[in-house]
Amino acid sequence: MWDLDYEWVKARFDQNEYRGKKPMNNMGIPVSRWIDGVLENKDNIEQNDNIRAMFYWGHAVNSQTRGVEMQKAMQKLDMMVIVDPYPTHAAVMNNRTDGVYLLPATTQFETYGSVTASNRSLQWRDKVVEPLFDSKPDHEIMYLLTKKLGFEKELFKNVAVENNQPNIEDITREFNKGMWTIGYTGQSPERIKAHQQNWHTFHKTSLVAEGGPINGETYGLPWPCWGTPEMKHPGTHILYDTSKAVADGGGNFRARFGVEFEGNSLLAEDSYSLGCELEDGYPEFTDKLIKQLGWWDDLTAEEKAAAEGKNWKTDLSGGIQRVAIKHGCMPFGNAKARAIVWTFPDRVPLHREPLYTPRRDLVADYPTWDDKESIYRLPTMYKSIQDKDVSGEYPIVLTSGRLVEYEGGGEETRSNPWLAELQREMFVEVNPKDANDIGFKDGDMVWVEGAEKGRIKVKAMVTPRVKPGLAFIPFHFGGKFQGEDLTNKYPEGTVPYVIGEAANTATTYGYDPVTQMQETKVTLCNIKKA
Repeated sequence: MWDLDYEWVKARFDQNEYRGKKPMNNMGIPVSRWIDGVLENKDNIEQNDNIRAMFYWGHAVNSQTRGVEMQKAMQKLDMMVIVDPYPTHAAVMNNRTDGVYLLPATTQFETYGSVTASNRSLQWRDKVVEPLFDSKPDHEIMYLLTKKLGFEKELFKNVAVENNQPNIEDITREFNKGMWTIGYTGQSPERIKAHQQNWHTFHKTSLVAEGGPINGETYGLPWPCWGTPEMKHPGTHILYDTSKAVADGGGNFRARFGVEFEGNSLLAEDSYSLGCELEDGYPEFTDKLIKQLGWWDDLTAEEKAAAEGKNWKTDLSGGIQRVAIKHGCMPFGNAKARAIVWTFPDRVPLHREPLYTPRRDLVADYPTWDDKESIYRLPTMYKSIQDKDVSGEYPIVLTSGRLVEYEGGGEETRSNPWLAELQREMFVEVNPKDANDIGFKDGDMVWVEGAEKGRIKVKAMVTPRVKPGLAFIPFHFGGKFQGEDLTNKYPEGTVPYVIGEAANTATTYGYDPVTQMQETKVTLCNIKKA
């Protein structure tokens, strides 16, 4: 897809092996674990050194756990670079005097191009105003950075660049060209722009265009939008909807894990998409399956040449996908939903007590996993943490979550005067019984200390909407750190209207063994009047 020399790509990686794995073929350190990538003994990491520089590109560090250790990791780095429209919590909490670079990025109103929403739909946006001050669009920053590092010709090989700005249409076509596995290929800049220009033709409930130049298409061409743009697949509003034909946005479960496991068929039984010519389960489509079904001659001569020896994911002509869909089939096969996930540590979901739990009586029956030598290149602790009982010192369960007024780390939304007016302070919700037992009242300032000693000073909201023994804190705040006001560390004129302690200064260690998603919902704390 990128048309790059494989040996050049390979040479960009360290060629040594760590626990028998080369970095090029090993999973990288996820963003949730970058702190350990810096602080862990490098002899325990499956790479040649610790992380020494960090780019926080649109990343809210205050939405990550273990804030106290995060600050230590920031201080150990050779360099920090923050790319964002606003100076983030990272810019002020690091306690460094050098090696921190702020690169102002434009907001969505100062650039253009395609964006994808969490409902899988794509939209095209137009530039409203020219970039303000010294800000630059993300794609221009990326181009200038790679130019400095000497590989801009490779990264932007198929992308036109003018005045240091890569062409967004070309970038969209490039990711379309390479994402066959999830159906991110049928949307083109032209199709997405047509949706933007014909908003008025879409039904507000079904999201399907009623008449006009894009009649029958689903707004935003939500992936999977199969095949090439020329196929005009309408997009998939609801996944796995067998009441529709695949060509109309229908589908079924994916045959991703083979056709048999432990003697049982994994393929669907008596279930298939509307109009499918194979009225039962079937495997993923390959050139061999197409030939076996007698559909090979449905391909054009050019498609046959490209599809030979390929499958629905690797045939870049889109021919295999086109022919499968022509016969009412899903290119990725038709299987049962996987209720037993044999590739996960627990084949079926089991309750396991959190690493920090007040219910020590449940640990023996519902223990966590053993510590792991390496997950995503890093040692990962489970049992060694749970074995230590800290519930006497930290008796209250602490959970965190969102507010409707703010988004993510809150840097942009807390800098919006209309939103800032609605929620002006960071707080902790505490049940009246706990507040009365500890000795504080609604509106008092309190210290919330997590089980790993991180502390935040916040206002108490005494409310029965949390039960006794439970406290809730929102995670959208920054600009204070363990009682210290950091407003003097912001560049002039950039202090948000609302600042507050970051909830994750008080949160603790804990990572899902499959995804390394951090534990933000269950830890322990104590609360004291400030």
